Order: sequence, then C-alpha cells, then structure tokens
Amino acid sequence: MPYCVKCGTQEVQGQKFCPVCGTASVSTASASMSVPMPPLSSTEMSGEARVLVGLSLEPPRQSRLTIFFRLLLALPLYVVSVFLGLVTAFVVIGAWFAALFTGRVPDGMQRFVTGYIRLYATISAYTLLLVPRWPGIVMREGPNDQLSLAIEHVSLNRAAVFFRVVLGYPAGIVGGILSFGSYPILIIMWIWGVIAGRVPQPLHQALALVLRYQTRLMAYFLLASPTQPFRGLLGDELVGATTNSMESTSASSSTASLPTRWLVAKDTRTYVVAIIVLGVLLYALQYGRTH
Repeated sequence: MPYCVKCGTQEVQGQKFCPVCGTASVSTASASMSVPMPPLSSTEMSGEARVLVGLSLEPPRQSRLTIFFRLLLALPLYVVSVFLGLVTAFVVIGAWFAALFTGRVPDGMQRFVTGYIRLYATISAYTLLLVPRWPGIVMREGPNDQLSLAIEHVSLNRAAVFFRVVLGYPAGIVGGILSFGSYPILIIMWIWGVIAGRVPQPLHQALALVLRYQTRLMAYFLLASPTQPFRGLLGDELVGATTNSMESTSASSSTASLPTRWLVAKDTRTYVVAIIVLGVLLYALQYGRTH
C-alpha cells in the first residue's frame, strides 16, 4: 500500500491527491511522489522509524445506547486481549533475544506483535469513544478498519534493545500521566455522548493523540519500533502544502484513507496540556495515598 511522500498518509486506489497535505498521488504524478512502507525484510537502520496510526479526526455519530454501555461492551474484548497479551509476552521475550544477537526482530514475530498492538489500539479507540462500531478481535488489517496501523520494520541497536526498559522509563511515566489525565476527559465525553450522540471535536482529537502516544509507546516497549513515542504528542505540523490546499483537496476527495498525519485544532492542544496537568495531579495524589 503506497503512502504519501510528504506526510505519510496512506493512499487509496484511484486517489488523485493526498487528502491531508494535497500532494499529487501516483495517479497524477510520477511514482516517486509516493513511497510504500518498507517490507518486513528491510535491513535499513532508522532512528525515526514510523509508527503510523490512522484514525478519523472527525467525531463520528454513535448510538447513545452503545455509548452508555461502552465499558460493558468492551469488557469481553479486554478479557480476550489479556490472554493474547500473555502469548505476546512470550513472543517479545523471544524477539528480545533474537534482536540482541542479530540486531532485528524476526519477520514472523514482528507481524504477531504488530497485530497485537493493532488489536490493543482498536479496542482502546472503541473504549475511548473514538470509533462507533464494536471492533471484535481482529489482529490483521481489513478494508473496513476504523483504525489503521503500520509499523516500519527496521534493524535495531543491540544496546538499545538490551536497555529497552530503562530507556523507555521516561516515556512510560508520561504514558501513565496521560492515562490518569484522560479519565476526567473521558467522563465528560461519555456524558456528552449519551446526551448528544457525538462528542466535541477537540475532546475527540485530544484523546486520539493520547491513544496514538500510547500505541507508539507499546510499539517501542514491545520492540516493534526503535522510535520513542514523544513526537506528535500535541499534533503534527503541515508539511509540503498550505492549509488551504489541504482543505480544498479534502473537500474534493470522494474517498479518503484514514489520516496518519494529524493536523489538530488549537483547542485540541490546550486539552492535551490539560490532560497532562490533570494526570500529574492525579498521579501525585495516587502516589501520596500509597506512600
């Protein structure tokens, strides 16, 4: 599947322009204007290997009833994911030894871990009210996915593999802070959604950014990617096109893939900062109660 060379957004067949940045796709320009994700056999070293999460930044219309019972509906998904998580843990242990000696995760292990991360992200998106449909237990990409995930499979630094837990500790703390800070926002979204059947766009985008960070954090800890998850926490910047070009292209595109470069509203960034502040306060409160 080709990706836009300017912003990394996944393209669809027949698409003339990238729906995010407006760059001409293969159908209207030379094939060099878009590039595919590297295959699993790639041996290229990359400190900035991409973990592309695709998700609609427009809050979808949802059934008020399913919003009201969202946690109950998601419960069986989490039960199954726990068992799959145990299997993934053994796979990651094997991948750790393999990467430590060979400098890369074997292709089969990379596919399995990527599938589990996709499952985690999809279930989380459903729980966070970011997608409307019950996703089921699916670890492979499909044509009607509500969330997409693509991870570049590259060679790994052996020292970084050995000290992965230590190197990822700061990012893990930020992930915990984001989780704590998201709870009040999610409650607001749940009440709003039950009443209106749709959540406000800034809140939708804020929790989407949190989900993307957590997904990239998991990819880092599970050795699927060598890249730390901090980039893009407050949204992405427009590359290679103006905002007007992006808007006009999006309006004229009848079918657009899920965006992987997220251009969010200024209010969204404010909510993400508020989530971080709330997370720090709740994290400190929790720490104070346990010590």
